[in-house]
Amino acid sequence: MPIFLEIDDDLKEEQILWRYMDLAKFVSMLEQNALWLARADTFKDRHEGRFPEEMRKVIEKAYEGFDDSDPSPVKDADDFQDYLVKNTFVSCWHKNFDENMVMWEIYGRDNNAVAIKTSVKNIANNIDASSLEGHSLILKSVVYQKFDEITGVLPYEECFFRKRPHFSFEEEVRLSLDTYSRYKPSKRTPYGHKLPVHINGLIDKILVHPDCSDWFLDVINSITSKYHIHAPVSRGVYGTK
Repeated sequence: MPIFLEIDDDLKEEQILWRYMDLAKFVSMLEQNALWLARADTFKDRHEGRFPEEMRKVIEKAYEGFDDSDPSPVKDADDFQDYLVKNTFVSCWHKNFDENMVMWEIYGRDNNAVAIKTSVKNIANNIDASSLEGHSLILKSVVYQKFDEITGVLPYEECFFRKRPHFSFEEEVRLSLDTYSRYKPSKRTPYGHKLPVHINGLIDKILVHPDCSDWFLDVINSITSKYHIHAPVSRGVYGTK
């Protein structure tokens, strides 16, 4: 069934968002005219989508009540979580008015990195989810919270918008696609999905790493010219040069 973008009420249209990436990901985005939504288990953080402990116990108890006649292949809470992780696809963004030095340090270690500037409104107006199928497509800020402080049972999509407090510097906003089907659950899912996007409507500005070489700035200008990108290109300001 086709899905439509849901935007959390806490996100304002004018909220500025950044995505920091290496050259290969930048070129791929322009070449494909799409945002890459990566499967949650391809991220380095092994806690992606983890059920809070109280929630896990409730789900585990529910599965204990099922008998052999139940047609679902899901065995228990851990198995259910594995299904969800393999059916959740995410694009990560940084919420900030300006570029961020810490994000450059993390995502631009070799100096050959790019940051694109957009907004919640730009994303909403320039993505085309008509080719995707699933349960939901949500744009929402991540909540940073200790897992043992989360009580009750969350909607399972919400588990992918919870991260441990030591990640709070990321100020992350996620675009999350959920393809889990309770009627036909499957773990045989792709490593990601392409979300078509109108690139010139999406990007307001392109920054290159503050400490990149002049040749890299020239390369980015050449690439944006080749793909007819209208957004201005400039060097970031937080470098040592």
